Amino acid sequence: MRLLGVKTEGPMPETSRKRISQATQELFLKEGLEGVSMRKVAKIAGVSAAAIYRHYENKEDLLREIIDEGLQILETYLQPALDEPTPFERLNRLADRFLDFAIEQPKYFEFAFMIPNRSISDVRTELAEKNWVTFNLALEQIAACMETGIFKKDDPLGTAITVWAGVYGLVALHRMHRFGPDDQLFRQIYRASVDRMLDGLKP
Repeated sequence: MRLLGVKTEGPMPETSRKRISQATQELFLKEGLEGVSMRKVAKIAGVSAAAIYRHYENKEDLLREIIDEGLQILETYLQPALDEPTPFERLNRLADRFLDFAIEQPKYFEFAFMIPNRSISDVRTELAEKNWVTFNLALEQIAACMETGIFKKDDPLGTAITVWAGVYGLVALHRMHRFGPDDQLFRQIYRASVDRMLDGLKP
């Protein structure tokens, strides 16, 4: 059974890039980053290796497809948090939605936040820059909380780094099953820990 359920006669030129992109995502979600290769992608997409090289220079170009798709998915998770009425509520919702992303989209989470940079050396700068955008969402809410008196005055950047380290650390430990396999139990642990961190920032 083919991952994409497509025939192998060869796609029309205008659709080949889309099929290669779809095959890359399918392979990544099935086998993880280590399973993505030009040969496997070509086989799943039903194209020749030469066809891939007409659209992508190398494997790193394929990885950018995963980055772009993963960050689009992450954006759909985080965006609702920005609709909350206060910066404190937005920050809390961002923390919850970040956890939802990690649990519901584990492959994309691991690629974006847990794979060592040496494994993706050619795209690590691009990935780090895009992750910084995610971090800035939390930083903006923390700064706003300080400006409005919800949090005590302090260095917003330093505080955001501390909060981010706590949130990310908890989620990463859960992804490594350090709290056991029960997602619902971990949600309770996570929520209590986030509440404790944020309460400690109040006057």
